[in-house]
Amino acid sequence: MNGSLAAPLDLTVLMYHYVRDAGDAAEGGSRIPGLSVQTFAARLDTFARQYTFVDWPMVRAHLLQQQPLPANAALLTFDDGMCDHYLNVFPTLQARGLSGLFFALARRPGQGHILAIRLHFLLAVLGPEGLRAALWPRLTAEQQALYAAAEQRYAARWPGSAVNTLKGCLQRELAEGGQVDAALGALYAEHVGDEAADAARYYLSGQQVRAMAAGGMHFGGHTHSHPWFDFIGAEQRQDEIRVSAAWLSSVETGPWAFAYPYGGLHADAPVELAERGFAAAFTTQAQRTHTDRYYIGRFDGEDPLPPVESAHD
Repeated sequence: MNGSLAAPLDLTVLMYHYVRDAGDAAEGGSRIPGLSVQTFAARLDTFARQYTFVDWPMVRAHLLQQQPLPANAALLTFDDGMCDHYLNVFPTLQARGLSGLFFALARRPGQGHILAIRLHFLLAVLGPEGLRAALWPRLTAEQQALYAAAEQRYAARWPGSAVNTLKGCLQRELAEGGQVDAALGALYAEHVGDEAADAARYYLSGQQVRAMAAGGMHFGGHTHSHPWFDFIGAEQRQDEIRVSAAWLSSVETGPWAFAYPYGGLHADAPVELAERGFAAAFTTQAQRTHTDRYYIGRFDGEDPLPPVESAHD
């Protein structure tokens, strides 16, 4: 699939995850921190003085039909489809007449957490060293050897970040085939609580998605289980995309947008996305100028805002 654009796209895309205050309904006692609602609102107001917010249909019309975008255009995106986005983000955007693009997971009621979110809950309680210590005796000798080898590589890749090192091992090397699902599930029950109940509250419900869509929000694909695309086989990758498209077909009129889980990329993904009705895909690479609609970069919204002068480069 050739997603190359006839002319470079100048678009500032912001990416958010948790937007919550300690003790509010979104945080729900999980101890998982996030960007405070007040800070999020203040950043939106500051950003609105510097850029012109656009919505997904405007971006799609530009990508597919060469419709013009305003100068200094900016798009707001939100990953993982969590309750924060309905409880805190949705009213904040509505109050300002803004629209967001929400990359939600294609989850069915009754399913537990994806691996990444399960780790967020456990890390909030145990920390990286505590989680590693609690998990280690539950691993087989073969898994311990695999973990130890991966740990050396990721420690060199992310020096000084025990969290990223642990996540790398568990979300990549030990994620295949659900190798650590049982062990992490047992730790969750012991240290956090009822995972099924937490998951039922954590993710956006169908009713919440419908309310947000009716209120001017838009939705994109983000897979079913949130795997690294560069670390899974073709069959699983295609299935993850297919399930996302099937879920979106009942929510949002296509063509749709997609966000790569963890920002993991695979050269075959653009073709597979195009075949399932996705017009564009978003990465986690911080860049404002984009030359391919299947590799649109984003800035982390929790980081300092991109400098104003760069918007005019």
